[in-house]
Amino acid sequence: MRFFSLTIVALSCVFSTIQGLPFKPVVKSNERRSFLPTCSLCNLAVRGIFQSFDIGLTNEDIVDNIALTCISLNLYDEEICRGVATDAIPTVRYIHNNSLVDPGNICGILMQEANCAFSDRDKLEWSIAPSSIPKPEIVQLDSPLSDASTIKVLHLADPHWDPEYMEGSNANCGKPLCCRASSGLVTTTEDEAGYWGDYRKCDMPWRTLENAVKHMSKHHSDVAYIIWTGDLVPHDNWSTSREENMLIHESLLNLVKKYFPDTPIYPTLGNHDAHPTNTFAPPEITDQELGAEWLYQDAARLWTKFGLPDEVSDTVRHGGYYTTLVRPGLRMVSLNTNYCYTFNWWTLSSAKDPASILSWLTKTLEDAEAAHEKVHIIAHIPPGNEDCWAIYSREFERIINRFESTVVAQFYGHTHNEEFKLFYDNANATRPINVAFIAGSMTSFTDLSPSYRVYTIDGERPDSSWRVLDYSTWMMNLTSANLRGPTHLPEWFELYQAKKEYALTDLSPKTVDGFFTRMLDDDALFQLYFKNYHKAADKIISKGCDEKCRKKILCRLITSNIAERERCNQIDRKLSKEKDSLDTIAL
Repeated sequence: MRFFSLTIVALSCVFSTIQGLPFKPVVKSNERRSFLPTCSLCNLAVRGIFQSFDIGLTNEDIVDNIALTCISLNLYDEEICRGVATDAIPTVRYIHNNSLVDPGNICGILMQEANCAFSDRDKLEWSIAPSSIPKPEIVQLDSPLSDASTIKVLHLADPHWDPEYMEGSNANCGKPLCCRASSGLVTTTEDEAGYWGDYRKCDMPWRTLENAVKHMSKHHSDVAYIIWTGDLVPHDNWSTSREENMLIHESLLNLVKKYFPDTPIYPTLGNHDAHPTNTFAPPEITDQELGAEWLYQDAARLWTKFGLPDEVSDTVRHGGYYTTLVRPGLRMVSLNTNYCYTFNWWTLSSAKDPASILSWLTKTLEDAEAAHEKVHIIAHIPPGNEDCWAIYSREFERIINRFESTVVAQFYGHTHNEEFKLFYDNANATRPINVAFIAGSMTSFTDLSPSYRVYTIDGERPDSSWRVLDYSTWMMNLTSANLRGPTHLPEWFELYQAKKEYALTDLSPKTVDGFFTRMLDDDALFQLYFKNYHKAADKIISKGCDEKCRKKILCRLITSNIAERERCNQIDRKLSKEKDSLDTIAL
């Protein structure tokens, strides 16, 4: 049957949401099949799913077909196959039935890094009204004096607490998430999950997260406030629920407040904090089963309970974002960038400026500029990432260009890696104007050490720039901690300080751009960045970083809109030319 053959391919599309990677289930290569990410395969999958709607199959019929095919191909077990399909199909059907998407545009969004074609890209096009207030003259700021007043800020990213984590369970189970009682039999002692956590496809036990926060409270008791950039929920995308997500959200906020009772917390939402995972419907979707209102209501309740002023509730309840004054002269803007996530099914629809978030951002920055306030932006997914929709990233980039004198820093998580991201002047492509600081994850998922960051920020003076002066990243080694066992607490240590590690005078856009340029010519310096990018993860570092890997990491650093590829093309040409020269010398 033609439909059945198409659903085989469509499975790869459905299961891509498990890891957020198109058509590449993360599985043991000797046990399970995988699909290569091609545009033609994606388009075939979309046609198969949409045809199943058109011929009148019920959601249950489609889920049964997907589950049957998934199991027969040995992709995943029935729980995962059926769970992910059950969560996804109602939303996809609603988008299809209400003509919110052109099927031929879907793969262009899902696989924008692969440059898939669009059937009608104009249908996706939108822009927000630019600020009507002229951009003020740019004043070059001097580096703050070494004895300037500073504050410390703690950044927590991607804790991914797994309430079902179980020591001694199977950490090598072949599923997208292991280290649970449901992870199957343990056949060798090497496959047993560690007491404090595990480097394989496992999220964090409570004991380790509590130990981390307790350590922070002892060693960083002087932090002025905490920024928390989302993803509190584990990676069990096939079995989440609203109730458990809310429980995890409140439990982790209680944990941080237990050890930092008087420290303000400024949170954001991550893509895993929704149910179904990644699914953030715009406010106009009022269907109780499909909408995100439940999540925003809960966020507003918890965030005001734990210290945010009541005035933020309206925008949190509307779209999961807010602004508030942190200090005189410093404003915090928390965005819900999950609206740009390409694996959020609603991003595939033709929503224009979802939840009016970027229009709101423009007005907020206009008001901050008029009040002579500086702004820090926090969010989960960094605009410009390959999984943030290019049109959203482009419009965000334009806003940063207009308000470069007001927005002095950005802070994100999501990638689990230690990264910078530079924004450049649209009128002068060589002039860097802003730095986004992307912090590594507290979870070890996957092959990464748990970590957190502490920033030193110029502040507490009438003329403060509120710029990031430096940061340090702290981590623990799970291998050492597990060898020492439950009778010894893990040892947290400072992995590196940014300025000292990379020989930087400051962390201004100009200096970070210079650091990027140095890495193009200095492979040893790049390898140092590569080591810290992966938080000194032995398994990853030992594999090294070849030319393709180097290009990708450097490209990420200077990409604030994935549709603009010229800077990455320049990297490619330069490194390829160097390789050709070395090959010639070798001959």
